[in-house]
Amino acid sequence: MADNQEERKRPQGLSEILASIRPGADVELGEEMSKLIDAVKDTGKAGTLTYSISVKLADGSGSAVVIGDKIAAKRPEKDRATSIAYIGEGNHLTRTDPNSMPLWDEDIRDAGPANVDLRTGEIKDAPNA
Repeated sequence: MADNQEERKRPQGLSEILASIRPGADVELGEEMSKLIDAVKDTGKAGTLTYSISVKLADGSGSAVVIGDKIAAKRPEKDRATSIAYIGEGNHLTRTDPNSMPLWDEDIRDAGPANVDLRTGEIKDAPNA
C-alpha cells in the first residue's frame, strides 16, 4: 500500500501524460519534426517546432480539466531569385531600361524573332539586323 501512495505522489512524465490524454500527439510531432529536418537540410536555415499544451478547468469544482494542444512548425523557406525590371510608360514593367540608349542603331530586340541557341543564349542570326 505504501508503494501505491508513493507512486501517486510521483509527478507523471510528459510521455505518460501524452499517451493517456493526447494519444497520437507524439506521432504528429514526429511527422512535423521529419518535415522540419527536410526543410532545414534543403535550405541550410534554422526552423522551429513548438508544442503547446493548454489546461483549463472544465467545471467549477476543480475536479476536471480540459486539455488542448497545438503543434506549430516554422519551416525555413528557400530564397527566391530576384529580377531587375524598369518602370516604363504607364507604370508598366519592362526588362529594358527606357531611359538608356540602344547599343545599335536598331535595337536587336526590335529586329524580330532570332535564331537563338537555347542552351547558351547565343544569337545565331537576327533577321533585319
